[in-house]
Amino acid sequence: MITVNRGYMYDPVDNEVLITEIYYEAATETKLGSKMDRLSYSVIPNSIKEKIEAVTSLSYMESIEMSQQLAAVYQDEINKYGKPEKLYFEYTNM
Repeated sequence: MITVNRGYMYDPVDNEVLITEIYYEAATETKLGSKMDRLSYSVIPNSIKEKIEAVTSLSYMESIEMSQQLAAVYQDEINKYGKPEKLYFEYTNM
């Protein structure tokens, strides 16, 4: 299994969110890779927006267990390219 540590940082001026994901092997906590991207704030689920807007830093962090099916895809992409093609967020929330 892969654990995803994800951070959101909202920029209200650009109305974008910087999303950083770090991928770890769940059993050993070994870092596998990372990915960062900017997305429009409009695509962020309301449940996450509420958590971002609840703090003055306009940021939020969470840890997620990746599904077994996507874990295999991510492991393959990390092995080939050093990082995945897409954020895990994009597979699960868009």
